[in-house]
Amino acid sequence: MKKVCMLGSGAWGTAVSSLLADNGFEVNMWCYDPTVAKDIERDHCNKLYLPDVTLSKNINAFTDIGQAIQDVEWIFEAIPVKFLRSVLLQTKPYFSSEQKWVVLSKGIENETLLFPSQMLDDVFETDVKKVAVSGPSFAKDVAAKQLTAVDIASVDEDLATELQEILTNFYFRCFYTSDVRGIQLGGSLKNVLAMAFGMLEGAGYTDNTKSFMLTVGLNEVAKFAKFIKIEQETVYGLSGVGDLILTCTGGLSRNLMVGRLLGKGESLDEILRKTGAVPEGVNTVKSVYEVIQHFKLGSPTFKYAHHALWGDRANMDMKKSIELPLLECIHEVIFGDKDIKDLISSFSGAVPK
Repeated sequence: MKKVCMLGSGAWGTAVSSLLADNGFEVNMWCYDPTVAKDIERDHCNKLYLPDVTLSKNINAFTDIGQAIQDVEWIFEAIPVKFLRSVLLQTKPYFSSEQKWVVLSKGIENETLLFPSQMLDDVFETDVKKVAVSGPSFAKDVAAKQLTAVDIASVDEDLATELQEILTNFYFRCFYTSDVRGIQLGGSLKNVLAMAFGMLEGAGYTDNTKSFMLTVGLNEVAKFAKFIKIEQETVYGLSGVGDLILTCTGGLSRNLMVGRLLGKGESLDEILRKTGAVPEGVNTVKSVYEVIQHFKLGSPTFKYAHHALWGDRANMDMKKSIELPLLECIHEVIFGDKDIKDLISSFSGAVPK
């Protein structure tokens, strides 16, 4: 039986591990929390993140990251972006250029403004063999074997085809694109819009207003993508519109839940103390805001400009600027002094496209 590694034992990492076990792989799952590792080894259940799912005996839990990645060809990572760099640094002593990585994280790192796939290259100081995966895929539904489809992206089509064969079965489908940055942008910004959707819902606004906001928000995402030379088709695919629809209309999104509580007047600190978890959108909105501020100045100066969000600087007019009032205002409502009325104003005069 072929062995793979999963870094991360949250709901998404557990669901994909279950998928891999269904497809005949033995999975070394690295767990940050020893209690989670103990539950998986003893009871074949991740009681903290997927309590209703019985896990295959082919999923083995590890707390030693070196043992988890030893002698495996494929390494899947499902780590929140906020903690991804620190986990990658722990794996660095065991890194092999022959290993193949699968990026399951969604977000943009604060300060560096790197996508997860770019963080791999940055930490390991080489062009890592990697495929990014993103799309409408709640962990609970994947674990329940509900039909799910995602985008997979790599500059190496043969590598993506190999991963497609690893993941595909009767309930999981993968569709290839070469737009690695594009599927990660969609997976990041949908969380930001989902929080805004939740804010409106929590504040008592109805479907008409929420639909208006989402239309304007999607237009801003497409505008942002075009500005940094990302394919427009990706925005309207599974990892863009598809994931946005799921996150805003499904009942399992933490970003949506946090947005609702913000809309009801609770502070972010109160919400995080109560829920005990920081949804990815909270960190991503900080990164997006920083990007917008740089480009509004018309002369972006990023620490990691050689391979960051906007791609090839040589092919861009660095004096260009971009205005994304809705995405900017979402940040100001969460971290600044603006409120829901300001959020409404940020998109109420926009022309829906």
